[in-house]
Amino acid sequence: MSPGRFSQLRFVQHVVCITAIVLAVAMAAVGGVHWGRGEADGVWLIASGVFLAFFAIMFMTYATLILKMESTSSRQLDQLRELHDLLDKQTPLLESIAENTRISDSARALAHRDQELEALRTAIREDLRAERWEAALHLVDQIERRFGYKEEADQLREEVDDARNAAIERKLNEAIEMIESHLAARDWARAQVEIDRLMNALPDNARVLVLQDRMKVLQEEHKQELKLAWAEAVERSDTDRAIEILRQLDQYLSPAEAQELRDSARTVFKEKLLQLGVQFRLAVEEKRWQDALTAGLEIIREFPNARMASEVREVLDTLRERARQAAETKAAHS
Repeated sequence: MSPGRFSQLRFVQHVVCITAIVLAVAMAAVGGVHWGRGEADGVWLIASGVFLAFFAIMFMTYATLILKMESTSSRQLDQLRELHDLLDKQTPLLESIAENTRISDSARALAHRDQELEALRTAIREDLRAERWEAALHLVDQIERRFGYKEEADQLREEVDDARNAAIERKLNEAIEMIESHLAARDWARAQVEIDRLMNALPDNARVLVLQDRMKVLQEEHKQELKLAWAEAVERSDTDRAIEILRQLDQYLSPAEAQELRDSARTVFKEKLLQLGVQFRLAVEEKRWQDALTAGLEIIREFPNARMASEVREVLDTLRERARQAAETKAAHS
């Protein structure tokens, strides 16, 4: 706003105020003279002069205040116009900055997107190494849903399936190898536990389904080997070997097969009891008390219901005492 905008108005203001003040002073002076002479109109002239001076002063004060207010408003308006012009000049720059900011935000979003996608891929690989198949598939689904990478998701699902099948195959090979070792050792109980575990885990796997039949075949083959060895031992009258084989063979025999071997088994056990009886009697006659005690205890253990076992029990305490005395005598002479 130009400083001389209201200069004429201010000049007129000053002229009017000065004229009014001069006139007021003149009226007050004339009134004083008249009042000094005793004339009645002197008081009115003095009062009129004072009122005119007061009016002039008030007019000057309010006019100055109004002009100052108008000047301030005008200055503020000029500042607003200058600010508006400045904003108009800065608007293209601000729009350019805003556009660059949007581009930067988009670039950061893309960079963050790539980082998050790579983090998901890394997590999937870690889950595959740890064999967390369901967790890996869940992350693959996120890659498809959140990022729209359907082809990559399908490829990752194939990788998960391949890794899971490879892990299952590796564990299956280890389990089958363990079962084969149990079968080779004829540890049928442990082999059965492992076969049952595989059947529960992979009930439709062809390699698992044949394991039960394989164990039955091996058990049957071993049973036939034992029966052949039994027959050879009986034929040679090798009672100790025959009894040992019979104890192994017992778990494989069906009731019908056990019935077939009953007579030959009874004969073997009679021969064994007879051999132990002979050993016992010879040891007693030769006063080999420790040998007699050993033979007697074997008779009681192997044939607890035989009459010979009852006879041995009757003299068992005596045998123990004489075996102890014989041991002490031997120790004293040595």
